[in-house]
Amino acid sequence: MEALRERLARAEEAARALPLWRAYREKEAALRDTEGKIQELEGKLAGLEERRKALAFDPEALRGAREALLEAQGLRALEALWRRVGVREHPKPRLDPKALEALLEKEPLLEGEVRALEAWAEARRALREEEAALAGLEDELGRVEALGKAKREEVSALEEALKAAEAHALREELVALQGELDRLLKEKARLEGELAELKEAERRQGLLAYHDLLEPGEPCPLCGGVVHALPPRPEGLDLAGRRKALEEALSEVLRELGRLEQAVSEKEKALEALGVEPKPGDLEGLKEAHAQAKEALEGLRGRYQELRGELRSKEVAVRELRQEEARLRQGREGEAEALLAEAQAALAALKEEKAALGAGLYRYLQEATRGLGVEAFLRALAAEVKALEEKEGKDRELSQKVEETLRTLSALRARKEEQGRALAEAEASLQGLMPEEEARQFYLSPEEEAALQTRLQDHEKELAEVEARWNALPPLPEVSLEEARARLGKAQEALSRAQERLRELGERMAVLRDRAEALRESLQRRRELEGRLAQVVREVDLWDKLARDLQENHFPDYLLGLKQQSLVERADALLATLSGGRYRLLGKGGEYEVYDLWTEARRPVKTLSGGESFLASLSLALALSEELSRGRLGALFLDEGFGTLDPETLEVVAGVLESLPTRGRLVGIVTHVEALAERLPARLRVRKHPSGSRVEWV
Repeated sequence: MEALRERLARAEEAARALPLWRAYREKEAALRDTEGKIQELEGKLAGLEERRKALAFDPEALRGAREALLEAQGLRALEALWRRVGVREHPKPRLDPKALEALLEKEPLLEGEVRALEAWAEARRALREEEAALAGLEDELGRVEALGKAKREEVSALEEALKAAEAHALREELVALQGELDRLLKEKARLEGELAELKEAERRQGLLAYHDLLEPGEPCPLCGGVVHALPPRPEGLDLAGRRKALEEALSEVLRELGRLEQAVSEKEKALEALGVEPKPGDLEGLKEAHAQAKEALEGLRGRYQELRGELRSKEVAVRELRQEEARLRQGREGEAEALLAEAQAALAALKEEKAALGAGLYRYLQEATRGLGVEAFLRALAAEVKALEEKEGKDRELSQKVEETLRTLSALRARKEEQGRALAEAEASLQGLMPEEEARQFYLSPEEEAALQTRLQDHEKELAEVEARWNALPPLPEVSLEEARARLGKAQEALSRAQERLRELGERMAVLRDRAEALRESLQRRRELEGRLAQVVREVDLWDKLARDLQENHFPDYLLGLKQQSLVERADALLATLSGGRYRLLGKGGEYEVYDLWTEARRPVKTLSGGESFLASLSLALALSEELSRGRLGALFLDEGFGTLDPETLEVVAGVLESLPTRGRLVGIVTHVEALAERLPARLRVRKHPSGSRVEWV
């Protein structure tokens, strides 16, 4: 029983010591973790410093390269000026860009004057040529007119002779036709006489004369009866055939007479139309001579018309050339050739001077660009500037990483100090307590401690009962030594039985412990399942909330929550930078809290000091400006609040403001802190004055 009490006392002491030992080990592990992170960051910082040193960025080199590039931009204009000349070599080159530009401006004017004078001289030459050609055309036209007059007289004479010869030929043809006409008249009279005699003979023969008119089965032309059979023809007499032959011969003679009479009438009319005295002549020769003369006359007429057209065209051309020459003269005095020679000489002198100036400018450009050419030289300078700017960007990035690492390292070192003090306090709290291993050994779970307490109470109750029974027993009589020894043996046997019972109870207790461990495992599984169930419930709640948020009346609040979450995340990063890694910004139900990494405590932003509140407000303002600046915010102004910051925090805030990604925005800072104002590249200073405040650039 005393052993049980001792065991319970040790268990109570272990229960007091073990949580302290656990807290001590946790703080010790946290300190080791912080020391490991500090060591890691110190190695990272050394690497960043080494990389920055290896980068060897020189701001002066970048500034010099930018100035050289800016100055070299002016070479483009000089190169463009030189390209208007294009001359590279000259015996006497000289450099005077202004004079060259003046010559280039003067050259088109002088070239225009030369072209005008050339046009005037060409117009004068063309006018003289056209006037000479016009005179030649007038002479040629007079000659053609004379030839045409002579040829017309020749054609008229040949026409008269040809008409007389044609009249003579017509008269001879009329004589021949008249003889033929007389012959046909005689033949006509003969045929008509024979035909009259034949008609008389037919009359005498009667019906036989109509034998040829009868057709079998047709009516008779004399009596109208049907002719059934032809009467017999007398032998040796064919008057009808004779009559038919005579009629055909007479018809042929009459047709020939008509043709001859018409021909005679036409010849007589043609002879009368000629109206000349018939004269014998070579008709074919006259026709050929007349045709040749007429053809020659037509040729002269065509030539005359052609010359008249050329003459009119030439007169128009001469008139236009005279007008053009008068226009091109433009009031000039003197001869065009002399004025042209003078202008050409001036233009040649100008071109020579331009070549000298162009060669001088080319030599200057070659020296200025080191023989690379302007564009190649500018590209080389731009490449140099770009390379230096890339170095600058890398150097700035490394510098920012170094600053971030230093801030994080500073926060970790501060945390290490806090954790060291906490560990020392925890170690001091362990003084006088049992060692950790002993505490682990004697530690009892609440169930085990309750079981021992129950056993102790049972034993105490049993002892009380035994003592009560003992006290209730009458006084023991005097016993002998042998009897005492017998009773001792019995007591020892009872003790053995009690120890055996204790052993059985111990084994039973071990079984109960195994069952308790199994129950703990079951309880752990149940807790895991309950945790999973809680997760599923949370997911269901999330989907249910999402379904409600996506409704029309909740969707704006849902979007606002998402935007606020993004805003808090960005502001959290900025606050961590501005506070040297001490504070983190959290959002909770529309309110803001800060998490202090030094004390590992969450608290409302209302508990922050004035400077800390400014840092939190500045973080939110910068995050909000970045969110709003995506294409819509052109300027950002930060008004006051910097006076509440200590020098170290002010330095950090100034660095953050200098590294802000402006993205083309104007960032204005209103402050009374001179140290902050001096770090800004452009400053407007406002000075008070009795007549009103004044603003000046500094």
